[in-house]
Amino acid sequence: MNTGFKTFVCAGAVILVADELSAADRSDSLDALLYAQTVAAHKVSDGRDVESWAHANNMALRATGALLLDNPGVNFPAPLPESFTVLELATRLLHSWIPATVTRVCASAIELQLKQVSAEVANQSIQPHVLLEGNCIRFMLGVVSSGIAVSTVVVSFEVAEIVVDNVLYHRFNNKSIQGRVFVEGYKALIDPEDYGFSRAKVISLLGERRQEQIIALA
Repeated sequence: MNTGFKTFVCAGAVILVADELSAADRSDSLDALLYAQTVAAHKVSDGRDVESWAHANNMALRATGALLLDNPGVNFPAPLPESFTVLELATRLLHSWIPATVTRVCASAIELQLKQVSAEVANQSIQPHVLLEGNCIRFMLGVVSSGIAVSTVVVSFEVAEIVVDNVLYHRFNNKSIQGRVFVEGYKALIDPEDYGFSRAKVISLLGERRQEQIIALA
């Protein structure tokens, strides 16, 4: 069995998709994830209202026909690193939840893939979705594996300073974090038959966003 993954930017998320998935299943999963993020962004515009955004994102994914199996109550690993990137932080959290997958993936490998594509395209696509209001961060890391099983972790926090560089490469200092680090995760199944009832509507509603906000890195 091929256990490799391809990496995609999907709006404010980095999504690893197993090579064994068919092109149709890969497209359905990425479309569903993009749709959920798009709906949540329209419903919750305040970057600090992280719980409402997470709830709206989950409900929108469920509306596509996806079955949400589990909210793992992902706990933030203590202590918080003195400095970190959002990829490093999210990878640690995902590793604590599904270690068999994440042992084959590391933050540095994803960062290298991001740097190998057009920096301008990747930056323009993901920056507005991850960096909100200049100092609010909301980043999703996910894995889509066999059977269109989706596992995601969303990390949200606010920092004192305004972030002016690429948010994915920016090293945050734990002393600059204001308030708590909010972590949300879920496992879901996207059944092609159930998703079939909403596929045409999702594609129509997303329109050009599918080409603009879903970018293959490798």
